[in-house]
Amino acid sequence: MKVYTADEIRFVEERENETGIQFIRLMENAGAACAKRIENHVKKGCTVCVVCGKGKNGGDGFVIARKLVEEGIRVQIVLAQGAPLAADAIDMYHKVDSMIIDIIRYDWDPELAASAIASADIIVDCIFGIGFHGEPDDACSEVFQMINRSTGYVYAVDVPSGVNTDTGEACEYAVNADETLAITVLKPAHVLFPSRELCGKVSVLDIGIGEEALNSVSPRLEALDSFEVSRLLPERLPQAHKNDFGHVLLICGSMNMPGAACLSSGAACVAGAGLTTVAFPQSAYPAISTHMREVMLLPLPDIDGKFAATFECISQLSEFMQKADAIVIGPGLGQSDDVTEFVTTILRSAKCPVVVDADALNALAHDLSVLSDVTVPVVMTPHPGEMARLTGLSADEIELSREGIAEEFAKRHNVTLLLKGAATVVASPETSAVFVNTTGNAALAKGGSGDVLAGIIGSLLAQGLGAYDAACCGAFIHGRAADLMAGETGKASMLASDLFAGIRRAYVEMGK
Repeated sequence: MKVYTADEIRFVEERENETGIQFIRLMENAGAACAKRIENHVKKGCTVCVVCGKGKNGGDGFVIARKLVEEGIRVQIVLAQGAPLAADAIDMYHKVDSMIIDIIRYDWDPELAASAIASADIIVDCIFGIGFHGEPDDACSEVFQMINRSTGYVYAVDVPSGVNTDTGEACEYAVNADETLAITVLKPAHVLFPSRELCGKVSVLDIGIGEEALNSVSPRLEALDSFEVSRLLPERLPQAHKNDFGHVLLICGSMNMPGAACLSSGAACVAGAGLTTVAFPQSAYPAISTHMREVMLLPLPDIDGKFAATFECISQLSEFMQKADAIVIGPGLGQSDDVTEFVTTILRSAKCPVVVDADALNALAHDLSVLSDVTVPVVMTPHPGEMARLTGLSADEIELSREGIAEEFAKRHNVTLLLKGAATVVASPETSAVFVNTTGNAALAKGGSGDVLAGIIGSLLAQGLGAYDAACCGAFIHGRAADLMAGETGKASMLASDLFAGIRRAYVEMGK
């Protein structure tokens, strides 16, 4: 799904106003859709406090209040900034002003306003919408803090008040919502940190804007949901056999890091590859073989427990590379001059898509020119530290401009670049869009999680997905697996191997 900036959604609404639904009706539809969602949450005897600003977001709030009152729900309105100023909001205010409903102005009676917010079972934040930037005034900051101190369930309409829609930045006391009701489409604030953390659960509500208006702009950012990922994954027909779902070859591990081979190859199996072969240094055989039941093993000659570009090793591996539909190289390889030569040799001779992860990335950091010799799709999966080594930038610089740096690197080197992090991004020469992942949590901040991700992506490539789709779907499934398992294991105690069960649950959730 596309992720629209504030200017893009304003343009869409302008277009809709000209060709379809007028602004005043869009506000009515938005408020009605939000009210319907909130009404489903309201229990008998609940009190709802709708906190409104002076702009169009406040106008949405007046519609919400009116619709809830019409359903017999007790509602109070707090005017956080006094009387509304936006024309459509004024019209909606007049409609609620004539109803039997408490309307409290914070500037006239801050104590009564504070009491209304504190005592409400549900609070609806309609103070600022997509136009907010900078810092709120002292009065609004006080209202934000009142909402955050309350024990009621907090809905934010479109975006939480106090966040910058386009950058994801948040002011000090920005509203911390339990649920955000995104109007029509996702915005960057819903997918970027720190604002994403303030949004809580995000629900996208349709208010009737047509496809013609939505397609009048081409947003740069995009995201996926479970339904979209499910549509991209291959169907499993009753007459299918293992060869229909690809053969993935994982070149992983070393004597000191055998677990990486186990995790990445196990993930490839669980993510649906028909056949999985793992190639590893023969000195790691005792540690690896006892943990691998579903994969084919290819122990290869090594030097000091690591791969090397010897004739014997490369010739044996080449035979299996000819059979593979996708290759994963990097997890647990270790670092040495021999490993660097080995990685570059494999990349230059690859005949199928390749996932380059972990120590294979570190090997390429010495000389990225090898990428110009590669003739197959490449997916690179660095974390910020690895990206720093690939680009010469600091990790802090990368974190400040994740989407832009990923996009520039992908275009320059003709690769699909998955930059890991709290909001993993994917950029590719295949598309002008940049994907931002919306799944995952802090449980993934643990050794081995990246090995699992590499295995998932390799599996999806082997099953026929293109490089960009495989990277985006892989990131989504990986994060969703962590989300599904966090309630069972906790975040601190979750192991990378626990993600296997999470992947299975994610597939069940998607009907796969």
